[in-house]
Amino acid sequence: MALENAARANSGIRLMVITVAAVPLLFLLSGLAVRYAAFASVSADPSLAAYFRAFCKWDCSWYVGISEQGYERFPIPGHSNVGRWGFFPLYPMLVAGIRSVSPFSTLLIATVASLACGYASCLVAWPLLEKNMRAYVLYCAFLMSGPFSFYFATFLTEPLFVLLTSCLFLALKRSNYLAAGVSCALLSATRPVGVLAVFATVIRMFEDHRAKGGSVSAFPRWLIGRPDLLVAILISPAGLFAYVLYLHVLVGDGFAFVHVQRAFGRVAGNPLLFLWDGLSYHPTSGWLPTAPQWSALTAIAGLGLSVVLAVRRQYGAALFCAIAITLPLTSNLASMVRYVVGLAPLTMLAAVLLSASRPTFAAALIIFLATCYFMTVMWLGGYLALV
Repeated sequence: MALENAARANSGIRLMVITVAAVPLLFLLSGLAVRYAAFASVSADPSLAAYFRAFCKWDCSWYVGISEQGYERFPIPGHSNVGRWGFFPLYPMLVAGIRSVSPFSTLLIATVASLACGYASCLVAWPLLEKNMRAYVLYCAFLMSGPFSFYFATFLTEPLFVLLTSCLFLALKRSNYLAAGVSCALLSATRPVGVLAVFATVIRMFEDHRAKGGSVSAFPRWLIGRPDLLVAILISPAGLFAYVLYLHVLVGDGFAFVHVQRAFGRVAGNPLLFLWDGLSYHPTSGWLPTAPQWSALTAIAGLGLSVVLAVRRQYGAALFCAIAITLPLTSNLASMVRYVVGLAPLTMLAAVLLSASRPTFAAALIIFLATCYFMTVMWLGGYLALV
């Protein structure tokens, strides 16, 4: 009887592993099919090469240039007067490394790599979602076959950013601070806001300290007495520091990634005023919200979900997401939809909330899959809110 029970348990574990691996793969394939159908409906050239080119919009072209040509020294006659320095190097470096040992084009490699990062993000999310199958299905559907799945099917940093963020919070969940520090270092070389994840690491350390009976006032002394924790904190901004040093050597300005933002129309201002201006930008005809309204509403929704994370005592994730939304919001609303979609704690929380009951789970799943086609068409058409 004991052997039979053990066999049944092993069989159940194998079935669960297969299911966890198969769910994101299913949505990956369905997302590819739906997005290609959307592409074929608006393109006269149905070839795969045209497909990859069509999805490479906005920042994608910058990452292709970095991967193939590196960062330029300013000025370069005949080139754009806007430097590539505002785009962080880790993902273009990875794609360039793969291209150096393979015969495939940059876009093909980047597309496959983005899909692979999305798939891996789903697998890492399984323990973060407390092995909640309904939430897991919704999360996988959202990333791989949902309304914004095109962000994870081209050369943008969101796929790698989501994967590294998920790895960081999984490491924190398991109190593996060295792995969290390495993940944060890689995040800080992927996007500027990635370095902010170090706050989540420190908060988790503080929570562990308090759980062991330590006082608030004793936390700094306890932290200093733990070299392993100090190393995890100190290596967290390593990617950002390395990029600053590189830019200093290349162009003589280590903060060129900040200063070049003016060339993209990003000037520091009051985030509340940017939100108000976006909400006040009413459509001239029809009832659909304008692109600024969509961006402002998305930012508000993201901040609202951050508050929910705090209420659920996920303080590190809440602070990271709130700052990661507010910081770019101090310049303007550009790319706000993409920034919010790329915050894994928020999309996981949304999946958990929507999976609370069978009706909301079914409705959300249907909406995710149904809107994939139409949002892909909007992306291909250059809809400004999706930049």
